[in-house]
Amino acid sequence: MDVDVSEVKVDIQFERFEEKLATATSPEDLYRINRELMESGGELYEFYVYDILSSALPTDDSIGHYLWYFQSDKYIQKINEDIAVEFSDISALEDQITDMFRHLKYHVPSATVPGKVVTYNSAFRYGVVSTPEMIGIGLDMYLGEDNRNVEMIGFPAYMKAKMDRQYLPVDIAHSWLITNVMNEGGGETFLSNMIYYGKLRYLIDAMMPDLEDHLKMRYTKDEYEFALASEWDVWQYLVDMDWIYTSELKVLMRFFEEAPTTVGIEGSPARIGQFMGWRIVRQYMEKNPEVTVEQLLKEEKESVILKAYKPIK
Repeated sequence: MDVDVSEVKVDIQFERFEEKLATATSPEDLYRINRELMESGGELYEFYVYDILSSALPTDDSIGHYLWYFQSDKYIQKINEDIAVEFSDISALEDQITDMFRHLKYHVPSATVPGKVVTYNSAFRYGVVSTPEMIGIGLDMYLGEDNRNVEMIGFPAYMKAKMDRQYLPVDIAHSWLITNVMNEGGGETFLSNMIYYGKLRYLIDAMMPDLEDHLKMRYTKDEYEFALASEWDVWQYLVDMDWIYTSELKVLMRFFEEAPTTVGIEGSPARIGQFMGWRIVRQYMEKNPEVTVEQLLKEEKESVILKAYKPIK
């Protein structure tokens, strides 16, 4: 999927909420900054203040004081300091995001793209969130597992291991696609979930063709290699258990949700059902080169896509 996107025009603005909030020296400053961010951030800024920070609405008469409590907290200040160091220059990330959405428009001309991407300190509550117009990034969620603040939070080790900036581009694509391009949710059956996530991963692949495959799955290299080496065995296991068409919620959660591992498959990474779906969709597209990415997204007959699949031993 090496294509020329130089002629594809997208216009994405970037804004750093955490830097603007950090300039305040008093609650009065924050009243002014709050008005500015309400104007530029709209719905996403309201979500940030009210839902992520669990503060008052930006229109509340006391919002400057609420924000001051947040900004003057010593723990929050340490996180801000680390964000300022780790993400002092995000110009390369901005270029990568712009290129991602050029690729999206190339492959799916009807897809919407964000008009603005904003960053902030989420106090370890949200990584990436999308609205119909914007993307918000909690940079604190990508400081790395060895960061002094990340080490202190009560997240499981498997989650901390993935709090790394190398996974940020994929998380951005994933959030935007689920919110604005694909319907949320993979359907009721195991197969429908495999095809849904297979399409999602294939589209991420199209948006970032040069990114290493393990990152597109949000896997480490070892996790990806395990999944590849186990493809045949996993497929046979699914067939033997008669799970391809199951709608049992416990099975779906085991194979598609984030976790330390895929329960029942020793040594496996999480979400191996998503990986299998990507393999299925990739084979379908390889065997049907005339099918465009946009046509793939519109294909509703799961059996048509599955028919092309032969697991690799």
